[in-house]
Amino acid sequence: MTGRERSAWIAAQSDLTRRHPTENALPVLSLAYGLSRLAFRLRSFCASPLDAAAAEATIGQRLASRGAAVLHLVERLLRDPRSPYHALFRAAGCEMGDVRALVARDGVEAALHALALAGVYVSFDEFKGRTPIVRGAETAHVSDRDFDNPLIPGDFSSTSGGTHGRPRRILIDLDYLADTAPGWAVWFAAHDWLARPLVFVTPIYPGIAGRQLRCIRFGKPYDAWFATGDGTSAGYRLVSAYLTRLIRWRTGVPAPERVALGELGPVARRLADMAASGPPPCVSTPPSTAARIAVAAGRQGRSLAGVCFLLGGEPVTLARRQTIEASGARAFATYGTSEIGPIGVQCARSPETDGVHLFQDGVAVVSRARRLASGETVDALLVTALLPTCPKLMLNVEIGDYGTLEDRVCGCRLGELGYGRHLHSIRSFEKLTGEGATIHVADLHRVLEEVLPRRFGGTSTDYQLLEEQTPRGLPRYVLLVSPEVGAIDDRTLMRVFLEEVGRLRRPYPFMLDQWAQGDAVRIRRERPRPTSRGKLASFRTLGLDARA
Repeated sequence: MTGRERSAWIAAQSDLTRRHPTENALPVLSLAYGLSRLAFRLRSFCASPLDAAAAEATIGQRLASRGAAVLHLVERLLRDPRSPYHALFRAAGCEMGDVRALVARDGVEAALHALALAGVYVSFDEFKGRTPIVRGAETAHVSDRDFDNPLIPGDFSSTSGGTHGRPRRILIDLDYLADTAPGWAVWFAAHDWLARPLVFVTPIYPGIAGRQLRCIRFGKPYDAWFATGDGTSAGYRLVSAYLTRLIRWRTGVPAPERVALGELGPVARRLADMAASGPPPCVSTPPSTAARIAVAAGRQGRSLAGVCFLLGGEPVTLARRQTIEASGARAFATYGTSEIGPIGVQCARSPETDGVHLFQDGVAVVSRARRLASGETVDALLVTALLPTCPKLMLNVEIGDYGTLEDRVCGCRLGELGYGRHLHSIRSFEKLTGEGATIHVADLHRVLEEVLPRRFGGTSTDYQLLEEQTPRGLPRYVLLVSPEVGAIDDRTLMRVFLEEVGRLRRPYPFMLDQWAQGDAVRIRRERPRPTSRGKLASFRTLGLDARA
C-alpha cells in the first residue's frame, strides 16, 4: 500500500469511528499498529512451512489432551469476572468441580451436551449481542465483544455483518492461523494435493486473507486468484488491498485477476487448460461459483477432469455436486465460520453429499433441539473452541447452523488420525448463504414486514422471500408478492428491496452486488407459502435438497 493509500484508509477509518464511536474495539492508531505488526510477523510465519509429519504429530498431541483443553477453557471463563458465562454456570448450579467430574466420567462431547441441557450454552442472538442472556433468575446483558479473547490482540481484523447495522469485528491472528493449519495440511496430504496448483475464485475481502495465509503456512501459496468482486466502501477496499499486497510481497503470489461472477467462461477455460497441461488444480470457491464454472466449461465443450473444488461458505447440495461433477471435476466440502475458522473438511468416504470430518483437536461440536419461529425443530449445532489462540471464547455457542452428528469409523486417513466425529446435512437457520455472500435472516423481517407494505401497500403477510435452488444447484431468491397487493412496478420493487437490505449493515451492499452479478433475485406474484404447521414466515428455504 502506498503512503497515499494508507493515509486515505486511515482517514476512512477515522470517519467510521466518528460515526460509530462504540463499534471499533481498537482505535485507528492501534489498528494501524496491528497491520504493521502483521507485516513484521508475516516473514517468520512464511519462513518455515509446516510439513505433513509435523501436522500429524501436533494433531495427535491435541487429541490426547482434549479433556484438559475443555477444563482450561472453563477455568479461564470462570476466573474472568467480566465473562458472560458466569450467569450460565450460576443458573445451572454448576461449578468447576462438576465440570471436572463430567469430563472425567463421560468424555468431552457428553460433558458439553450435559452442560447444554442444564442451560450452559449461548444462543445465536446472545452471541451476536442482540438479546440478553436469560436463564432462570439470571440475566446478563452482553455484546458480541464480550466473547472476545482478551489474550489475543489480533494482527488484523475482518468484519462480518453486525447487530443493528454495526459490523462485528473478527480478530485474525497469525498464531491462530498457524494453529489451525495442521488439519488442512493433513487433508491436502491425504488427497495428494500438495504438488497441485492452488487457485482461488472468490471476492476480495479481508477475511479471505485468513484462508490464504493458512494454506501458505503449510507450503501452499496460491498460483492464481480470480476475484469476483470487492468491498463497496473505500476503507474496506483499501484494507483488502493492503493485505493482498502484503501477502504478495512476502510470498510472490500473483495479483488477483478481475472477473465477473456472471461471466466465468475465462476461468473455466484456464482451469481446463491447467488440467490438460499439468497437475489439475485445487480451486477454493463457494459451491454456487463452482457450479457456474462447471456450466461454463460445458458450454465450451471443455472437460474439468481432475480439477478438485474445495467448497465453503454455502451448503454443498446434491444438485450443486452433480453439476460440478458432470464437468469431470470433483467436489470437496469444507466447513467453518468467520469467528472460529475451519471446523471440518470432506471425508473421502462419506456417503453424504456434504459429510465432513470435524477437526476435533481444535473444536468440539454437540447439538441441542431448537424450535424455530416457523414451528420447526432443528438440531442446532453448539461449538466449543479448544485452542487457546482462538479469537473468540466459545463454550457451547450456537453458530446459526444445524446438521446431523455421527461418530463412526470410515477408514480414510483423517479417520485414522483420530478425527472420528462426522457432520453432514449442514444448513443454516439464521443466514442466507448464496453466491459467497452471507445475510442474516433476522435482518430481512423488518424490510419484508414493515418497509415494503408501507411503500407498496398490503400487510406484513403479503411479502415473503424464498431461498430456492435451480436444477443445476445455483442459488435463487424469489420475492413473493401477494396478488392482493395490486399493481406494482417490479423494477421499482426490486430496487427498493435491495436498497433497504443494503442499508441494514455496512457489508451488505458488497454482498448484494454478488447477488446482482449472479442474477440471483427474482419477483413472483404469488401468495406467501405457509409452513407445514400453517405459519407464515417472512423467509423460507425451499428446494435445497430433500432434508431442507
